[in-house]
Amino acid sequence: MDEQLFKKRLEELAQTAFMNSVYTHTPFLSEREQSLFHEMRQELSFADASLYGGHEEYDRCIVVFGSKEMFGYEGEIPLACAKISPLFKKFAETLTHRDYLGALMNLGIERNQIGDILISDGEAYVFCFRHMAGFLCRELTKVRNTQVETVGVDFKEIHYRQEYSTKDGFVSSPRLDALVGLAFGLSRSKALSLFQSQKVFIRGKMETRNSYQAKPEDVISVRGFGKFRFQELGRETKKGRFHVKLQIYK
Repeated sequence: MDEQLFKKRLEELAQTAFMNSVYTHTPFLSEREQSLFHEMRQELSFADASLYGGHEEYDRCIVVFGSKEMFGYEGEIPLACAKISPLFKKFAETLTHRDYLGALMNLGIERNQIGDILISDGEAYVFCFRHMAGFLCRELTKVRNTQVETVGVDFKEIHYRQEYSTKDGFVSSPRLDALVGLAFGLSRSKALSLFQSQKVFIRGKMETRNSYQAKPEDVISVRGFGKFRFQELGRETKKGRFHVKLQIYK
């Protein structure tokens, strides 16, 4: 990714919205791209930017420039959701995120046209742009060797609940590197290297400060390892350590 080109594109979308009183939006952004947006958010504030991913705990999202306060009318969020289900559950394979993403890419779809893919009970929910939903419903009929049916669904019809495993332990302080190490069973040096290689994000914002003091309810993702929520900070022990509880996303 050319970061300067990406930032220039954000500026162009913001200016177009502001000058022409029309809503504009980005493609779906990766966490790194979201982090670049957050770095520019103050200078783009004239265009009232908002983030949308289709569900509350999104990883990928779009940025929409414009608001009702600016334009005097409510713009429609250009997102939709497609549900992928096996035609014959009895013969269906156990499909992974990679399987679904691969099937979508095989249709010639660019990654930035697709948001999150949520998998639940043998079905998948794919967040995408509205114009893409109809294409998926027509063209996506097979994932690996499993015949599937793809239909558009209303966001209210999404039957998905994020599953977690709970992990707790003791840390010297709620420093981010200590929590990352606890979450994924990493040594301090390995955890530190993840910050140096810019792989740690909090709600789409890259965090390079390993000494950052995390707050309960922070959602931390580490590229290549996974995602967890800092659920609870307990009392300090007599030895000066803190009991913490984490929710690891499955």
